[in-house]
Amino acid sequence: MTIHRLDLAATGQFSALALDHANADPFLAAFREFAPDRHGLRAAAQSRAFAPEHRAVLVSALRRQYAGIDTRGAVDRAFERLADERCLTVTTGHQLCLFTGPLYFPLKIMNVIRLAAELEEDLKRPVVPVFWMATEDHDRPEVDHAWFGEAHLRWPGESSGPVGRLPLQGISAVVREACDRLGEGEQAERMKSLLRDSYTEGRTLAEATRRFVHALFGRFGLVALDGDDRALKELFVPVMREELLHAITERTVRYADERLAERYKVQAHARPVNLFHLRPGHRARIERTAQGFGVLEGGPEFSAEELLLDLEVRPQDYSPNVLLRPVYQETVLPNIAYVGGGGELAYWMQLKWLFQAVQVPMPVVLLRTSMATLTAKDLRQWTALGLSIDELFRPSHEILDAVASRASGTDTDIASELDRLNAVFGQLGLRAAAIDPSLGLSAAAAAARAIRALEGVGERMRRALRRKEQVQLGRAERVLDTLLPGGGLQERKACIVPMLAQRGEGLIDRWIAALDPLDPRFSLLVED
Repeated sequence: MTIHRLDLAATGQFSALALDHANADPFLAAFREFAPDRHGLRAAAQSRAFAPEHRAVLVSALRRQYAGIDTRGAVDRAFERLADERCLTVTTGHQLCLFTGPLYFPLKIMNVIRLAAELEEDLKRPVVPVFWMATEDHDRPEVDHAWFGEAHLRWPGESSGPVGRLPLQGISAVVREACDRLGEGEQAERMKSLLRDSYTEGRTLAEATRRFVHALFGRFGLVALDGDDRALKELFVPVMREELLHAITERTVRYADERLAERYKVQAHARPVNLFHLRPGHRARIERTAQGFGVLEGGPEFSAEELLLDLEVRPQDYSPNVLLRPVYQETVLPNIAYVGGGGELAYWMQLKWLFQAVQVPMPVVLLRTSMATLTAKDLRQWTALGLSIDELFRPSHEILDAVASRASGTDTDIASELDRLNAVFGQLGLRAAAIDPSLGLSAAAAAARAIRALEGVGERMRRALRRKEQVQLGRAERVLDTLLPGGGLQERKACIVPMLAQRGEGLIDRWIAALDPLDPRFSLLVED
């Protein structure tokens, strides 16, 4: 495997905030507690304290959540290490996408696996990688599908409420279709077996996701934690009480937003209450009312005293939103780093003063590795067309025009003709306007018509040349379709499961070794 690194900006696929983060722009320093580098990680480790009672609850919750799963080996050792008062964690999280969904789901996990191993060696203390399962999200359409090549596999059904609690009714047909598309061979049969063993009728989506993630990544000591857990939420009750009484999220995030707005669009908007209430089939927002608090979607009404009492008695019925969830995560984990995508990075930058207000340590926030994979054959075809790796992310129409021009030996660039035309009409306009200002306007109108006509000729030349050079263009388009399916990055659509069925689980090891979570560049992996 060959690795090529490109600046994120060269891809044209990342937000201004993500690029500033990657380039260590000083503006962002005010919005984080620690720098996103090794010095920041060491500082976070030195300052991180974690209550022994929280540690005991965490280990107990993990053992309970893994009941019925064979954890012998690395995961059992991870449980034992988490009980050690010196043990730290590095964490990533994601929605429970079917069969892991887009590549950035497993890429995040690979990042924390590698980061944990490197930090353990650097810090000389145990560090466990954690996958935070976003079981309480309630947008089923975002998690009910996966792409196997060009095949869109979807788990049909309509439901509401936390997706992690959804029973896998009707999943067998989707698993059969997935297996049918994985082909034959030992590696394919291994993936089929994992899918069948994990995604079975009678389980919930959370249970299936944990089993599948464990099957793929458990050997590295990764643990998957479900925050939809009564014992864990009991640890978070003090923060939820502060949110209900004092609107701490809205006040602190508003302060951050005012400063971030100098450069960026705000990612997530804080509300007066940033908690949801859970009941069967619902995860509904809590709002303040004249009488106290009300739950939307036909939920219960509470006075302030009643709601605080209910929170103490039934903490499992309360769920943090996207802005409070990071604080919940850091409350129940001895965490020093969070690895997230560009959107996550944006809302973490809104949270520094919230963490300070509730006196919960904020971790180092890292942007996950972004990557794409091509075969060596793909790259050979690309370079045979006279194109370089740096041109992979040029606008596709420019690439196709360049390929057609090179193949035919015909230049379709009309820039010099446009320059000459502009010069001619510019001089003509000056002379005409000197005689009569209205003639100057007529000259400008004539110039616009001539330019449109010339541009039209150029476009017809390019279309004709593309028709003439369809074979060469087809080769370029096949590479672009692999790298940027549907015009977006490969990692936002392609699923890792077909790749593992074809190349084996050693692919995971190779990618972990190749993808450095502290390297802010885009990685192009060329597989032999």
